[in-house]
Amino acid sequence: MQVPTTGSWDDVNGGRGKRMVKAFGVVAVLITLMGTFGQAQTACDVDSGSVGQSAQFLISAGTIKLPVGVFVLIRKSGHIGAIRLTQVDASATEWIGKSSYESVFETNGQAPVLFKTAVRKSGELDVQALKGPGRGIFIYQPGNTTASVGPWKFSFGSPTMMTMSDTSFWTGVGDHGFEFAPTSACKVSDLDANDKHLRWFRYDEEANVTLSLRDLPK
Repeated sequence: MQVPTTGSWDDVNGGRGKRMVKAFGVVAVLITLMGTFGQAQTACDVDSGSVGQSAQFLISAGTIKLPVGVFVLIRKSGHIGAIRLTQVDASATEWIGKSSYESVFETNGQAPVLFKTAVRKSGELDVQALKGPGRGIFIYQPGNTTASVGPWKFSFGSPTMMTMSDTSFWTGVGDHGFEFAPTSACKVSDLDANDKHLRWFRYDEEANVTLSLRDLPK
């Protein structure tokens, strides 16, 4: 899903487009205040596992902006997973461009802490400008904007911004029961899903939270 440059989304999926534009618009302001796009992306040296403490998670209007390299935990109905961005293309802008991710999903819901039996996935995201000759259903999103965490699928509205509801044509965006906990962990082995210092967030269109990595547990 991408913010349109022309036309209107009022008719998309019964108002779904309008809600998405509202959500992405709020986050765009936050990103702009952070400075240039490239400066906002440095969070973790993927090879060494070191964390840059100046990076931040941004949670706003039902979305979460991910700094590169660190995991955000996701849980629902006794199951738990995690996802992180591993790279953002140097030519990417705040809304358009490519990025890469990896995710884990613990198949044993009773023992999620160490992710020893986790299903691992990785993929490429390619967020492109909307195309189409008209309004509503005539506008479509090219490229690949969906990331998989086990059986869960989440849409990206920019190379680094993920919706906090799973991808569903029938239900649209909203609170689908998922909870998200940003971490400072660069490695799967560093994740502790039972850490009492974790802060869990659900989809909330009114949310506006900035979390610095220096304040987050692994």
